Amino acid sequence: MKKFLRILFLLFLSFIFITISKTVEANTINSISMDIYVDKNGNASVTETWVCYANQGTESYHPYYSLGNSSITNLTVSEGETVYTTLSSWNTSGSLSDKAYKCGINRISNGVELCWGISTYGSHTYVVKYNISNFVSNLTDSQMIYWTLIPYDFSATIGRAYIKIYTDFKIEDTIDVWGFGNYGGTCYVYDGYIEMESNGSLDSSEYMTILAKFPLNTFNSTNNLNYDFEYYFTMSQEGATKYKKETDDDSFADIFSTIVSAIITLAIPFSVFTAATKSNLDFGPMGKKFSKDIPYYRDIPCNKDLLRAYYIAYEYKILSNKTDLLGAIILKWLKDGLIRVESRSSDGIFKKENAVIILNETDPNRITERYESRLFGYLFEASKDGILENKEFEKWCRKSYDEILDWFDDIIRDEKEKLVKEGIITVEKKTFGNKYHATEQLRQFANEIYGLKRYLLDYTLIPDRQAVEVALFEEYLVFAQMLGIAKTVAKQFKDLYPQLIAESHFYSYDNIMFIYAYSYSGIHAATAAQARAQSYSAGGGGFSSGGGGGGSFGRRWRRRRFPLNFINFIVFNY
Repeated sequence: MKKFLRILFLLFLSFIFITISKTVEANTINSISMDIYVDKNGNASVTETWVCYANQGTESYHPYYSLGNSSITNLTVSEGETVYTTLSSWNTSGSLSDKAYKCGINRISNGVELCWGISTYGSHTYVVKYNISNFVSNLTDSQMIYWTLIPYDFSATIGRAYIKIYTDFKIEDTIDVWGFGNYGGTCYVYDGYIEMESNGSLDSSEYMTILAKFPLNTFNSTNNLNYDFEYYFTMSQEGATKYKKETDDDSFADIFSTIVSAIITLAIPFSVFTAATKSNLDFGPMGKKFSKDIPYYRDIPCNKDLLRAYYIAYEYKILSNKTDLLGAIILKWLKDGLIRVESRSSDGIFKKENAVIILNETDPNRITERYESRLFGYLFEASKDGILENKEFEKWCRKSYDEILDWFDDIIRDEKEKLVKEGIITVEKKTFGNKYHATEQLRQFANEIYGLKRYLLDYTLIPDRQAVEVALFEEYLVFAQMLGIAKTVAKQFKDLYPQLIAESHFYSYDNIMFIYAYSYSGIHAATAAQARAQSYSAGGGGFSSGGGGGGSFGRRWRRRRFPLNFINFIVFNY
């Protein structure tokens, strides 16, 4: 065993050494951003910005393969105030000085390469512009954008890749878009445009492909293809791996084999995934069932401990959705006067699209609970200036879906550990993992939460209902939001006691509905982004090591693409 571990350790050191060696020697690309404007005729104007460092080779290049009915023209490259000379043809064998401050299109057997000279070794920011005709395709039932925009095999890892696609009109959120090529990367419609972003760095074996479906006649494209969208969508799914987080069910053997495989191949970087929560809780003879005539509970359960109540409601399936906790905490902050909602409509009428959450007046030290503090940090980061505007949190959630979704799982895990320490959940030691048992006290907490939910939902039907004071109503609404019934409860109280809401820290029914919609849209964006995150496979392009003097030092090379990855060939040549 010791001998095996020593071999494993040596392999690991070899992996680290080779990785570091490659990093030191290779050219580096800190970031590539692509700004793509699509005109009414379905043609694209592209602006790329490369931030990079070069210490070898003679040129940089960006290839496009099998263009079919499309063509790329009007290439220009600039660096600061320096505008490169565009050549009518490009000599890939030229020296560093031959290519300095020049650019051109190199036509290859299966496409084109957009090339420009490195010019001098060191740090560079290149701005590359060109046009793509027939960027949009007409299908028999819809229109489509389907392009590999950043292909595989850039000789250097790209620190960050970002793509924005926009047109003369605002692209509706209902437009379906998919991103392929970077595991965990995001692709979605935001504020009228399509946005793609890599999940951290883009490895040399990764790429970025966009697939978007538009209604017929959205663009005046003349690029006709004789298939429906389902044909191309089915094709795009072949070989794609849906985003999946590791769970507690993943065996040690699976994890171990993954690590060993990564070390032996010396090619796969280590990834850490947050384990999703798993119940593994024995609920006793009654299980998770509750009697239909369980008594109403008129107080605040679990001694007003919102996170404890949340965990228990989650385990006993009293919640509508485990992510409703987010809105509950925001309402709690409103109740405690930590934040406020402000409408910025010019006509004075509350409109959720013009409402903002004011965070920059809050003393963070007043938020002592660590998960609340963590959430406040997310909101502030999303706002950038402490004034959280419409869709800012939604955009942040799309990019940071792991962070916000892990936040819920972390709370559930920690609350379970607390209850174990207090003896409210008992532990039975097993050979393969522990088994947890709910005590009568845990069941009593669950009865309280379920009783409160019944009471709030039936409030208008209770003949002897008691008038509710403002402070208690505020507590009720926070717990109602956590349970997923805030909309119903707020409407009931608005109809019965409209003055009660006005006197509360929530100020108005509109504010309550704003928080309800705000939290929902953010989490919906996060879950959608997670669901659409895809795996990666092969692609092409990047820094060339070819050229140099009259001969070649190194050679221009790229791996041939597998048929599945001939994206443009698939789209344009059937």
